[in-house]
Amino acid sequence: MLRPDPHAQRPPAAQRALEAGIMAGLAAAVPAGLLVMIATAAWRHEGFFTPAYRVVAVLDPGPLRVSLEEAAVGSPFYADQQPLVAGCGAHLAVGCFFGVVFALLARALRPRGVAALALGLAYGLAVMAFMALAGLPLIERLLGGGEAISGLPGALGWPVFAAGHVVYGLALGAWLLLRPDDLATAEEEPVPGA
Repeated sequence: MLRPDPHAQRPPAAQRALEAGIMAGLAAAVPAGLLVMIATAAWRHEGFFTPAYRVVAVLDPGPLRVSLEEAAVGSPFYADQQPLVAGCGAHLAVGCFFGVVFALLARALRPRGVAALALGLAYGLAVMAFMALAGLPLIERLLGGGEAISGLPGALGWPVFAAGHVVYGLALGAWLLLRPDDLATAEEEPVPGA
């Protein structure tokens, strides 16, 4: 069994909070992405993996076009490995980034109990608004991709886009509710050996 090194120094509390934010953002992005993929296939009938292809359409619009065509003829699981992995990876990376921002915000506000869930929910909706109004249009201007990028909320359907961000925010709030010590400040740190 592995035992912690008693002589190893713990990283500073701020570093641990940022690392926890990365992991929480990653973990929260998974159910949000799955919800969007399921809703896209079941409700929009556009193909299960189509959201991942929308993310990378700025680089290669071909898989998105083929996925939509395949879904239209009754094949909702068209998979092209490279753009699928790239799209999912980009989604998870964005989730990590916004997880760090949430960790910094939550560390400053210190919500407890149901307030942590409320903060997560509000944050998820704020991320949705930011991405729709500024983030995606900025990415479209910097990388190109046109309507495939800036029009992502409408292409997914606003209810699906909103539901994904609600799930993301609630997952972050649940993390904060269940693991508040991940954001402990140096003053709140337990004293070793005490």
